[in-house]
Amino acid sequence: MATQSNIVTTATPEEDAQQRVAIDRSLRIPVLFFFISGLAWLFVSLALGLAASVKLHSPDILASLPFMTYGRLQPAHLNAFMYGWVFQVGLGTALWIMGRLCRISLPRIAILIVAGILWNVGVTVGVTGILLGHGTSMLFLDFPKGVWVLMFVAYCIIAGYLVMMFKARRDGHVFISQWYILAACFWFPWIYLTSNLLIHHFPSAAVINAAIGSWYSGTLLMLWVVPIGLGVTYYLIPKVVGRPIHSYQLALASFWSLALLGGWVGVQHYMGGPLPAWMPAVSGAAMIFMIVPMVFIGINHYRTMKGSIDLVNYSPTLRFVFFGAIAFAVYILLGAAFSLFRFGKIFQFSHGELGAQMTALYGFFTMVMFGAIYFIMPRLMGCEWRSGKWIRFHFWFSAYGTSAMLLCLLMGGLFQGQQAMAYEAEHVLSWEVAQGFLVGRSIAWVFIILSNLMFFFHILLMICRLGRRSGQATYIHPEKAAKEMNPAQAQA
Repeated sequence: MATQSNIVTTATPEEDAQQRVAIDRSLRIPVLFFFISGLAWLFVSLALGLAASVKLHSPDILASLPFMTYGRLQPAHLNAFMYGWVFQVGLGTALWIMGRLCRISLPRIAILIVAGILWNVGVTVGVTGILLGHGTSMLFLDFPKGVWVLMFVAYCIIAGYLVMMFKARRDGHVFISQWYILAACFWFPWIYLTSNLLIHHFPSAAVINAAIGSWYSGTLLMLWVVPIGLGVTYYLIPKVVGRPIHSYQLALASFWSLALLGGWVGVQHYMGGPLPAWMPAVSGAAMIFMIVPMVFIGINHYRTMKGSIDLVNYSPTLRFVFFGAIAFAVYILLGAAFSLFRFGKIFQFSHGELGAQMTALYGFFTMVMFGAIYFIMPRLMGCEWRSGKWIRFHFWFSAYGTSAMLLCLLMGGLFQGQQAMAYEAEHVLSWEVAQGFLVGRSIAWVFIILSNLMFFFHILLMICRLGRRSGQATYIHPEKAAKEMNPAQAQA
């Protein structure tokens, strides 16, 4: 094994640069396909999320339309976000990173594009089915029965490309990013196939189906969202700061800790419910122990960036990744706290759990993917981002919206959970006491949507090759970067 650093090669710098250009050229069409498809679904999911948020505090708006009820809008929003945006941008980024690390061009992209189209057809049918009232009401398994088969086949084809690229790599090095990406390739089919078979084709008691659904939603985050996100951070941080990761052994320890613990989480959601006590207890313990790999990852990232923290002020990629790394720690700590009965009994089935999920999906994964797109697109399109000011707008509005949403959902969940525990009071009061925080959640959605409208416009210019024709990267604060960064940092 080798540390994740620059690949040892006997090629001259000119030959190495030509090889990277050839790899990017072969990856351009499939990566752009997944990026553009994902961004389209991100726009759809954000609109659905805002509509669902508004319906919680203003239910009379468009009340005559069945598909505009919260019970349909919210699952449609979450599934469009997960399978439309998260999966596609994650797979597109994984393809590019795998091609770069394996140093091979991508052959026969037609099959890959067909698989991507099948995936989008499945997401479209699934989201439409939910809005028409044919959802299953199980978190991230809401799509109508039968859609999962199409998506399973499409995913296996795409993941198969990643595995074949790894198998055909030109040297024996295995980087930590490859560990995480390959693991996600194999983990998702296992949990997706198992959950859908047990729920749709070998059904049992409703309480068991609920436990399976909870296990799936938890492991989906831990065994796909988190590995892909961490694999990207382990690639981007060394690239931007210009040095290898601090400790490959520490990175492997965090990887295997995640592999050992990630498959047990999720069922703690039903602590105190009609399940054997050991199930939520073991699941909660696994979530608490996830603090261990979180600490390992944090130490590794910090030591890798040590001496180059100032790059966060200038590099768009590093700033988004840095925020995502902090959000990852917040998500793990919230999950551990909610797994303790003292806090779990309050936040269980409350707005607070949605806040933790959105911290993982938007605060961590999406912000890291934004950083990856800011890094990848100039290399695919041959031009730089148009404006550092636009990137600052995108970052700060996203960061504010994500933080405000988490705060509103946590505070609303706290008041909601405490009121729900007042058994002598009507249950509807537990929703009424959180109304003010739900309005704040809608305002947070507006900030997130505004930030992404700017991002959509910016990336549209890149796709049309209307970016800056410059050999220098676009910095968040170009004037300060020119004055304060040394030549080595600017080159990184």
